[in-house]
Amino acid sequence: MTCNEKTRNICPLLKHPDLYNPDTVDLFNNAKERNYWLPCLEQMVKKFVSKAGYLNPHDPYAQEKAETCFQKFHGLIEQLTTDPSILKPLSVRTLLEFNEDNLRANNFKDPWSIQKEKESTLALKEFEDRIRYIDSIASVDEKWLELTKGVLAGNIFDWGAKAVSDILEQTHNFGLKEAMDTIQKRPWFVDNLDMWVKRLKKCPYNTCVMFVDNSGVDFILGVLPMARELLLQGTKVVITANSSPSLNDVTYHELNLYCCKAAQYCQVLKDSIADGQLITVENGQKGPCLDLTNLSTELCEKMKAADLIILEGMGRAVHTNLYAKFSVDCVKLAVLKNEWLAQSLGTHQFAVICGFEPAG
Repeated sequence: MTCNEKTRNICPLLKHPDLYNPDTVDLFNNAKERNYWLPCLEQMVKKFVSKAGYLNPHDPYAQEKAETCFQKFHGLIEQLTTDPSILKPLSVRTLLEFNEDNLRANNFKDPWSIQKEKESTLALKEFEDRIRYIDSIASVDEKWLELTKGVLAGNIFDWGAKAVSDILEQTHNFGLKEAMDTIQKRPWFVDNLDMWVKRLKKCPYNTCVMFVDNSGVDFILGVLPMARELLLQGTKVVITANSSPSLNDVTYHELNLYCCKAAQYCQVLKDSIADGQLITVENGQKGPCLDLTNLSTELCEKMKAADLIILEGMGRAVHTNLYAKFSVDCVKLAVLKNEWLAQSLGTHQFAVICGFEPAG
């Protein structure tokens, strides 16, 4: 069982494309990590079985289909336990992609769509107040701190992380403010914000490509305000999301929908969409991680003009691409929502990665 060997579109901004490896941890060669992640991901897939009916109320067979998906994933995990060579490469990324393929094969078109729509509708109601508050901040440094904290706190809203799903299921009215109180206080585990803000003050970027993560609060109250601030500086912004559904990640279809809905409350977004300063592109991915050698053709073309990349979320900036190097400036933003992962990096759960890596 190997990953798709079709012709791939490689990110044109990778510094060393020949040396690039998307996966931060190789589960085949690291037994300790493998012994943790195989049962961890199996439990995540199992938990979906109990939620499938609630998430898909119009599908009377949802729970039954979810159980079928789990059994197939369980079977793979059992095989990998005895022979880890049957999935190549073996990583968190490829296991999560296997799960998404499995869901599509069992006619789960987008099993989290109702939940995503509910959360996005609620977030839109707060969008105007959010950007009004950001506009009221006079200090450039404080404004970018607030914008960055918004993206990081928004990244908490990830139903694929057990620590987060437990909070969201048990706590009513958990919103952006509560998420800001949950994440690590500064100084962060990786804290290059001041360096990035110093660069932002020098001159506007020409084009920024933002790889985004979760729908709802994450995208609408976290990502869009940051994209708006870049637009106000004269930067062209390309927002890119998954081509296919994956957990509660925002999809390309939803990207267009919610950019347009948010623009009803914001003239900057409305004008930027109209004049092509804000564009949306699908990234060619089908899982919550990011393989920069397997992008959509359109995205690769758009990236050629970019001088800034923003990678958001654990899947895109930690499980994959933590060590990726680029020929342009790169910002990596993530909250470590898994205790094991955090400890393996030398920190604790809900620690923050705000990495700025200048073009080199």
